[in-house]
Amino acid sequence: MLRHARPMPMGAVPDPQAMRLLKLLLATPLLGVAYIAWPLLTALQIREAIITGDTATLERKVEWVSVRASLKGSLSAETKARLEKDPNAPAPSLWQRIKATLAPSLAESAVDRYVTPENLPSLFGYRETYRTSIRPALGLQEPPTALAGTVFAGSFVDRMLSFYARVRRAVFYSLTRFEVEVIDRYQPERRYVSTFELKGWEWKLTALAVLGTGY
Repeated sequence: MLRHARPMPMGAVPDPQAMRLLKLLLATPLLGVAYIAWPLLTALQIREAIITGDTATLERKVEWVSVRASLKGSLSAETKARLEKDPNAPAPSLWQRIKATLAPSLAESAVDRYVTPENLPSLFGYRETYRTSIRPALGLQEPPTALAGTVFAGSFVDRMLSFYARVRRAVFYSLTRFEVEVIDRYQPERRYVSTFELKGWEWKLTALAVLGTGY
């Protein structure tokens, strides 16, 4: 025989243990979502710091020595891949051989010079000058953003949604190590793989690799 639960009498005090359990059950999914979003928020903060020239945030959230080392490694690997041509291809010219010899060292020198909290915003500024001045002069169209054509176009929300749209994969390898792969806005064949690690109570960018062609 089914028994109906008696309603709680008016003015009765809920069981504190049951209320704590209920709060825990409600909070656990929210905490999980917040933890997953935490390193992605850090990536957005780094991007905004580059745009605004916030060197203090860049100093705090990026491990520059390891990022430069990993970036050099990815550039060297790509250069090597480009040089591994079909054995039946024509022999390279003298100038091609010179470029092949100098390219890795020049690339590493550029990384040392520009991948710093002071110079990376400047490098971004050069790209923005190209985007706003040179591309239109060449008749090239800007890729549409997530909120293009709305009152929110160009806003932080628009940049955030456009960034998420270009995320190809996002993986937690452990509770303290996260990796995200993002497609380049202008060259979809180019991808950026960023590694974030939880250091203390803050996620930091500790490695960066550039994959694909076009750089």
